[in-house]
Amino acid sequence: MNVFVRLVDAVTEKLGGAVSLIILPIMIMGCFEVVSRYVFNSPTSWVWAVDSHLFGVLILFGGGYAALHGNHIRIEVLYDRFGPRMRLVSEVLSLVCLLLFLGILLWQGYLMAEMSAGNREILRGTFHLPIYPLKILIPVAVFMFILQEAANFRRELGGMRPQRVTK
Repeated sequence: MNVFVRLVDAVTEKLGGAVSLIILPIMIMGCFEVVSRYVFNSPTSWVWAVDSHLFGVLILFGGGYAALHGNHIRIEVLYDRFGPRMRLVSEVLSLVCLLLFLGILLWQGYLMAEMSAGNREILRGTFHLPIYPLKILIPVAVFMFILQEAANFRRELGGMRPQRVTK
């Protein structure tokens, strides 16, 4: 089981690092749009659409990465006052709720991606950006998030320390 935890952690770390680089083109395109619009009075028709799609990818894969590094929020005022048993109960209840939510998101995301890819769905408006690649990434990212949460829970049960993957 330690191999599973280390493998999921490594994949999540690598994916998170790679996806985090998307912020650079988002910033560059945002600056380009501002300059085009306000300096040259010539706004683009494509920056907002591309930026929102790239940001969507960043958000999708950011969930698992945040879970790996323990960056999801919890109510610290209450959680810190819990004893070890109550913390475990809290973790299990949180995990059950999260897995229920992610399971539904995986199921519905898959159905949505399947329909979108089958129709080769594109963005309506002046810039016809394909939407189906982003929708295909939804179930992929959710599945990775589920795997990361399973690895985190296994780590907690086994008393393992998180393995920080070196970049």
